[in-house]
Amino acid sequence: MDVLSHYSSPVIEFPATQPIEKQNALVDNCTGTDPPPPGKEVSTSTQQKQHMGTQTEQLTGNTNGSVEYDERALAKWLRQIYPLVERELSQPTPLMDEDQQQQQLASQGALQDQLQVHIYQNLPMGSVENSQGLAIWLCVHTNNAPVLVTTTVAQHDDWCEHVDQQLKLFVPQRVAHGDFVIYREMKALPLKSCLRSLSTNSFNKNIFAGATMDGELFVWLYEQSRGASDANVDIKQLHSVTSTQGAAVALDWVTEQRLLACYANGTVLQWLVTKQMTLDWEYTAAVGGELSTMVSLGINDFVLGTNDGGVYRCWSTADRSSNNQLQLLTLRRHRFMVSTLLRTEMDGHRMVISCDLSGQAYYHDMRHEDEDTAQLIVQIPLPFKNAIACSRDANIIYCPSNDGALEYYRVSDGAHAHVKGALRGRGNLIRISDNGCWLITGLYGSEFQIFYIENNSKD
Repeated sequence: MDVLSHYSSPVIEFPATQPIEKQNALVDNCTGTDPPPPGKEVSTSTQQKQHMGTQTEQLTGNTNGSVEYDERALAKWLRQIYPLVERELSQPTPLMDEDQQQQQLASQGALQDQLQVHIYQNLPMGSVENSQGLAIWLCVHTNNAPVLVTTTVAQHDDWCEHVDQQLKLFVPQRVAHGDFVIYREMKALPLKSCLRSLSTNSFNKNIFAGATMDGELFVWLYEQSRGASDANVDIKQLHSVTSTQGAAVALDWVTEQRLLACYANGTVLQWLVTKQMTLDWEYTAAVGGELSTMVSLGINDFVLGTNDGGVYRCWSTADRSSNNQLQLLTLRRHRFMVSTLLRTEMDGHRMVISCDLSGQAYYHDMRHEDEDTAQLIVQIPLPFKNAIACSRDANIIYCPSNDGALEYYRVSDGAHAHVKGALRGRGNLIRISDNGCWLITGLYGSEFQIFYIENNSKD
């Protein structure tokens, strides 16, 4: 071990840059009246005040006011604040006292007790990555469970080259020694191209229609042999026509034999479906944007939604419609694209619910022809929900959430309930059966999710 020794280092002198003898005159800035010194040190100029919230600005030494931003500090701050903002937006906490909070929690608990939604079954589709889904409910088969038709839509633009698409039929079958059913795939029908829309004939739920991306319209019939087993089911194609308008963005049935189809360019076609499928009439809606959705209210009466937020009611009192016979009424306008139109009833009155991409839903009262009485407005909490379904009394709104979860809201008191999912992805579709007992959402990866609704209310 080295022995420590005392060592004195030489003194290093830094001589002053100014003579020590020189004295600077001091001026009292508080009471003095002398003018400021002629010279001023540039390095002592006042720096611009930085934002105390982010602390991300770095000032340069020049005096022209230019600012350089520290991107690493900004990114670090965003990573810290983003989860908090997202959590606050998805679950807003309005200012309320303890009594109001207790009332809200009690209403939410009552909603979950009265309306229990259970995850029932997953339906694998084997689709390609980033596909979307279409699904509709048909007639009731057994145990109050309806037949289900599904398909997948691959990502593409205006034209479709996916010729290996299929329309799949799922039939509920009773389980031995159990009081429940399981949906099994019973039929797979090849399609020429992806479907743009699907619609069940509400007057005859064995019949349904679909529009493909290449402009074709198909009408199918679900068949089951009487007295046969559940396995003896089939899908029969009844009609097929080609339209020059392109892919129909929405389909709806006016009557058992009349099919309404609307197109993005504003054209609405009504087809007469009998032994042959013939064009009944054609109408061009004079609206600003492209049509995005449609719902039929009856003979020569329907509501249109556009990609710029417009909602329009078109109707005529004549037996047959033409361009100059249909009247166009502008309803309450959304700020974003109208993604969903639902026909329903509330308190015995006919209503149309419109929902845009921001999750804002309007309830339009169809009793008045000369004004829009959409006084009821529901703002669905974030994240945005552009696909909704509603109960038969229009008091409950269902929304698919991320990862196979489901959220539902009671309009009367604002109660909110959540069903946790176990899938991956964000659902873009939701359909509820006519009896209000079954929901299907998707597509999550390559699977649909079926929910069962159990209503325990005393009403």
